[in-house]
Amino acid sequence: MGAVFLSASVPVPGRAPFDQDCEPQMIQSAVSALATVALGRKTIVWGGHPAITPMLWASAQDLGVQYATAVRLFQTKFIPKEDFPEENKHFANVTYLDAVDGDLAKSLLAMRTAMLQSAEFDAAVFIGGMEGVIDEHALFSQMHPKAKCIVIETTGGAARRLAATLNYMIPADIGPLDFMSLLYRELEISPIDQRKG
Repeated sequence: MGAVFLSASVPVPGRAPFDQDCEPQMIQSAVSALATVALGRKTIVWGGHPAITPMLWASAQDLGVQYATAVRLFQTKFIPKEDFPEENKHFANVTYLDAVDGDLAKSLLAMRTAMLQSAEFDAAVFIGGMEGVIDEHALFSQMHPKAKCIVIETTGGAARRLAATLNYMIPADIGPLDFMSLLYRELEISPIDQRKG
């Protein structure tokens, strides 16, 4: 059973155009829905983001899933350790990648490449975000061309632009805010599938 790659962030003020139409509540709902559907059923892999990591940690606690083993988190050491979310400490499997030439873009590319080489992926889910979500989609599609890409357009930000570029639409029989139904279907997970503790 393949892993699920999560590409998500909450756009910060001043990062036009991504901050102009982002929907922070929708981003939180979509991340929570992914956690509810997939945690303990498929490994979720992502590059930690200070707004997203706490959401996944809280969902794992609510579901009684061992967060340390249900997810894989990647971070670049270009970011100072004091800027990492407090929730990073709950992980048994954070992978910290060395910075490259003191350059953020090179460091992020090295981290994303290692992250996307770390597992066989069935799918990727794109939620909200800024430039990084678009960059991660391009790299994921190149490295995993047969995997499914699920773009949650209603979260705004980069996901909205990506959905328009890909002409990705939520199936007509699923409501635009019914993230759980969308993810159960697209990830081919059943609500009665057992979670691994």
